[in-house]
Amino acid sequence: MANASTAGTTAPLLFQPFTIRGVTLPNRLVLAPMVHYRAKDGMCGTFHIAHLGKFALGGFGLVFTEATAVEERGLITEMDLGLYNDAQVESYRPLIALMKEEGAVPAVQLAHGGRKSSMQSAMEGNGPLSDADVARGRKRW
Repeated sequence: MANASTAGTTAPLLFQPFTIRGVTLPNRLVLAPMVHYRAKDGMCGTFHIAHLGKFALGGFGLVFTEATAVEERGLITEMDLGLYNDAQVESYRPLIALMKEEGAVPAVQLAHGGRKSSMQSAMEGNGPLSDADVARGRKRW
């Protein structure tokens, strides 16, 4: 952990580097994971690059993606990010590159929906998938 009382430092602790287990953050500004319901097939896309990239551009030291499923049946909704196939892993590369170019440390909140898996998004009512949802092509698992 970085020394909080470095001699001659005038910047508040919030803006000083911070080291955790060998990873040094440029500051202590952390963007917490937010759910966007904007992924298609679990892929990180243009929305994620623009939305999360702006926080890296704004100087955040650590930028989390939203809750990201580690297997398909762990998706809370079909619009959540995933990291359970090679195409999804590759889809993160432009976002990670932007974050690193701006000095931010990229992070991911790994998730598994458990009993909440395969449900409506918050904008759809946040409940279990209905027969009408399934008729429109949504998948239950």
